[in-house]
Amino acid sequence: MSSEKYKTQLFVAWAVVVCLVALAIGINSVSNWMIVASLAVVPPLVARSFWRAPPQTISESIRDARR
Repeated sequence: MSSEKYKTQLFVAWAVVVCLVALAIGINSVSNWMIVASLAVVPPLVARSFWRAPPQTISESIRDARR
């Protein structure tokens, strides 16, 4: 699985888990849902900005050149 697909799935899973926890503890007010939404969205955005793909290795470069 490519790194980008893995990251996307991880971040979507994070948002779903945060929302499910909010539902489980019975959050009702709009202000609390705004906090939950920020907790569901902001950490994945920050993590995506810092999570870089490793540089291509020499063997990967050779393999790509043969294709």
